[in-house]
Amino acid sequence: MNGSREQRQFGRRESRIVISSNGKVREYRISANLLIVTAALFAMFMTGYIASTAYLAFREDLVAGTLIRQARMKHEYEDRIAALRAEVDRITSRQMLDQQAVEARVAALMRQQELLTGRNGALDGLLEKARKSGIDLPQPSTAGDAASGDRAELEIDPLRTGSVQSASLLAAGIGDPFALRGVGEESAIPGLEPDPRSDIALASNPPGGNLFGGVKDQIRSIEARQTAGLMALQEAARERMEQIAGIYDTLNIRLPGETTTDIGGPFIAPNEIAFDDLADTVGSTLDSLDSLKRHARELPVANPLPGAGISSRFGSRVDPFRRKAAFHAGIDFRATSGTPVRATGKGTVIHAGRKGGYGMMVEIDHGQGITSRYAHLSRILVKEGETVEPGTKIGQVGSTGRSTGPHLHYEIRRADKATNPARFINAGAQLRQYL
Repeated sequence: MNGSREQRQFGRRESRIVISSNGKVREYRISANLLIVTAALFAMFMTGYIASTAYLAFREDLVAGTLIRQARMKHEYEDRIAALRAEVDRITSRQMLDQQAVEARVAALMRQQELLTGRNGALDGLLEKARKSGIDLPQPSTAGDAASGDRAELEIDPLRTGSVQSASLLAAGIGDPFALRGVGEESAIPGLEPDPRSDIALASNPPGGNLFGGVKDQIRSIEARQTAGLMALQEAARERMEQIAGIYDTLNIRLPGETTTDIGGPFIAPNEIAFDDLADTVGSTLDSLDSLKRHARELPVANPLPGAGISSRFGSRVDPFRRKAAFHAGIDFRATSGTPVRATGKGTVIHAGRKGGYGMMVEIDHGQGITSRYAHLSRILVKEGETVEPGTKIGQVGSTGRSTGPHLHYEIRRADKATNPARFINAGAQLRQYL
């Protein structure tokens, strides 16, 4: 049996562990398999230990490299953000400057709009005064055609009504700094570099330049039309005054407010006169025309018996009673007894009663030493001191005084000298269209 055990152990070295303590000996036997496993575990442990040691040795370099890369990337992004902010600040500052420029131009347009509104008010007053004076309203035209003028007036209407829609659109257009430069958000931010072409485009095409230019052209067109209208109105008023003055000349009557002809001064074209000065001139001319027309209404230029025939004219004739040559100081109108007699001009009654051969007579003072007499009346309808208007009934036809039958003896006197009433009646027929 012992021999067989020795045969099994032959050729194999058996691993043993002997422990001796306090005289006691303990012996442990270790199999080959356990030894192999233990050696393998030890080798693995050492390999892991060495690897860990190597990792820890190089880990700090890896971390340091990573931190350096992160710091570099951070600085790059910070530089990029700073550049973006600088670009935004530059664009914003230029946008603010452009907005201030737009606001200044809008304010200028608003001032011009207020000026146009004030001018429209002045024009309305002058045109109304011209209508009352019987002047046909002129239809001025500028150098442009009528269609373009009408179009300008329609397009400028917002300015005339106080609206600034066009200007508001311009102001709204600069709200986005990138849109202002014509550079999209995609191209402005990533590149960091401003596009020089946008500055060139801005210099050649300022924001709203075309629109502002169009509005200014329309305003200038309206101003030209207003000035042309005033000049046409002034010309029409002066022409009307000259026509009335020509009729005054036939009566040898001095115009009211007429001054000396000793005048002078440098020639100034009407286009160079300021609008307000021109409006004042037109207003003064219309006032003079109104004064002239009021004065014309005071003159005895109407017919005292419209439609009546004339039985005896002014001048030399045969006296109906003495049958001798005599001077007839007026005109005799043939009419039936009781026919209404009307005042021929505005004035004050200075006589209403009997007066010698005139019989029942009314005399009216028209100013400037001019009086009118209505004689041989059958009845007097006014009193002395009474103010009468042209066409007022002052009496009725009769045959009182030195008369051969019912008729109206009509006289006009200047400085108490008889003058031909026919001249005044003819002048009245011409003045009628202007009064």
